[in-house]
Amino acid sequence: MGNLSVSCVVEDDTAVLVLEGELDLDGAPEMDRWLRQAADVIPDPRRLVVDLGRLAFIDSTGLRLLLQANARAQEQGYEFVLRPGEPSVQRVFEVTGAIDVLRFEDRPAG
Repeated sequence: MGNLSVSCVVEDDTAVLVLEGELDLDGAPEMDRWLRQAADVIPDPRRLVVDLGRLAFIDSTGLRLLLQANARAQEQGYEFVLRPGEPSVQRVFEVTGAIDVLRFEDRPAG
């Protein structure tokens, strides 16, 4: 089992959570804390971006957390965006249909 490491960078009105490792049942409680805390530290208008680029694995628990975070963002009026992960990670979003529910953006150049 891999570990999940999360770092947060705040840029203007955007918090970017960078995930590394595995977002699964073991990492879910920590990820949930990060998602909730990051949304609270950004002034309006606010965006929460989750960067999956260094994620090695995501399971249904991790997917559920991201879907819940997206729903919370809609309820609370801020933008929730994902930056794509490796093909094996993206495949989870594709086969579940979550790719049609969640918003993805490209990583900024540089």
